[in-house]
Amino acid sequence: MEPSEGAAAAILDAGNRLLLIKENYDRRRYSFPGGAVKPGESPLDAVVRETLEETGVLVSVENVVGIYRLVSGLTVTLFRCSIADGLPTRPDTGEIAEVGWFPADAIPQPTSNILHHALADVAAGRKGVVRDALPRIN
Repeated sequence: MEPSEGAAAAILDAGNRLLLIKENYDRRRYSFPGGAVKPGESPLDAVVRETLEETGVLVSVENVVGIYRLVSGLTVTLFRCSIADGLPTRPDTGEIAEVGWFPADAIPQPTSNILHHALADVAAGRKGVVRDALPRIN
């Protein structure tokens, strides 16, 4: 069963490219760095922890892009973040196949549900959006 709550980081570089990871499991999708919120953990703490685990960078959270809820019940808070320390690298855990920068108009496929549903909001610089009853696409 998929987690009921997740947190993800939308990180853009000076050229407006997104930092994405490619999962090395399941459907091997491209996605924002992020993951499940642990019991007793806030989404804010989860996004910092997960981004560090998946990309090797420490992030500063700037704002909430949005809250996205799939019809499956998974709710993901997407935060706009910037890199506070470190350089993006693929961890040795085997969980992540690739870490890289991608232009918003040239995102590789397949994408995660959150990337699919939130990409336009990130590209437009939106803040505080709420999207509910989103279909599962992958």
